Amino acid sequence: MRFVLKNILHIFLVVFAFVMVKAQPVQINTYGVANLQADTITYYGNSFEKFSPFFKTFRSMIIGGKQQINIYHIGDSHIQADFFSGQTRKDFQSFMAGLEGSRGMVTPYTKGSPDSYSISFSSGWKSVNILSASDSQHKSLWGTSVYTNLNNQSINIKVNNRNPIKYEFNSFRVYHSDLQAEDKIYIDDLNVAYSRQYNKEYGYTEFKLSDYITEVKIVVDKKSSDSFYIYGFYFDNKFAGVVYNATGTNGATAAHYNNNANLFTKHLSSLKANLVIISLGTNDTYESGGENTFETNLSNLVSNIRKSHKDIPILLTTPTECYWHKKYPNPRMKTTVDIIKNVAKKNDCAVLDIYNILGGQGSAKKMKNNSLMQNDMVHLSVKGYGLIGDLLYNALWQEIENNLGK
Repeated sequence: MRFVLKNILHIFLVVFAFVMVKAQPVQINTYGVANLQADTITYYGNSFEKFSPFFKTFRSMIIGGKQQINIYHIGDSHIQADFFSGQTRKDFQSFMAGLEGSRGMVTPYTKGSPDSYSISFSSGWKSVNILSASDSQHKSLWGTSVYTNLNNQSINIKVNNRNPIKYEFNSFRVYHSDLQAEDKIYIDDLNVAYSRQYNKEYGYTEFKLSDYITEVKIVVDKKSSDSFYIYGFYFDNKFAGVVYNATGTNGATAAHYNNNANLFTKHLSSLKANLVIISLGTNDTYESGGENTFETNLSNLVSNIRKSHKDIPILLTTPTECYWHKKYPNPRMKTTVDIIKNVAKKNDCAVLDIYNILGGQGSAKKMKNNSLMQNDMVHLSVKGYGLIGDLLYNALWQEIENNLGK
């Protein structure tokens, strides 16, 4: 009896927490395009069982107010600008006071950087990404890396820039290639004390600070002749909440993310993600013939992710309809949606079918008429990405709410 009462009280506290903060899906303007009734997640295979720990951790975070939940969102140019993922991040980090979380991953883009953070480089850095023909051993889950052959090269990062959520951090990681004995990586122009420790297993140097800051200058003092690569950064404050990590690469396909699975899985392991979201497909099948390899490439990407997180829940989102060279609706997008669902069925993934939520075939023109799509008829406008970011958040939130007392 005592056990039953304890569980009833536990469920009551969870529900009470949600009611008190008036937690609910965000209000969405459908623009006459989005079908909110279709904004639901579909589970394939035993994917729901894989999502169950995510729901339980979310519930524990709300009650205890201590835990962090790590979400990792991977994609192409639709994610690189961070308007889509940034909207979902804002929704998750503002639904309840005291659960703002950390900034998480920051990608070292030398161009095309999201405007939610600011990053600048000294003149000795060069860039390589997962589409590059060379440097395959240095391609990681951040998608873009920078490297230098010169001494005394710096990178300056401000984690707040036109950012709806204001972050501060007291620890951060720099993911990089192996340090030679004579090489050093350190912080410059900093008025707080810090410690530094290299984690060889996961390939990063972690800096722990004596106070919270919002900007840092990282310097590489390189004496060896080898090129030194920086893959990405991770900023943390240990605050409870959702840490919504996102990175994308313009032109990327699933095959590109499979180029260096060892480094990819090593870095992903260090994030200890609770949920992975994959938003790919536009580039994979844009040209004729791409659909013939997309299913294999996407399945391999799912497999690589589960090498580091065996039972990680994976949510696949379908791309929006787009035009082929601005001329007419690309008929392969419908095939792309079918392929994504087939991959989900074979690999125990869930799917959010954004393509059909927005109207499916013929929807691109309606979106353009409502200022939701850019003139290239492939990329969405800021307003359009905001819409699908809210759709993603609402779909996930509904599942969290449905599983509140389970």
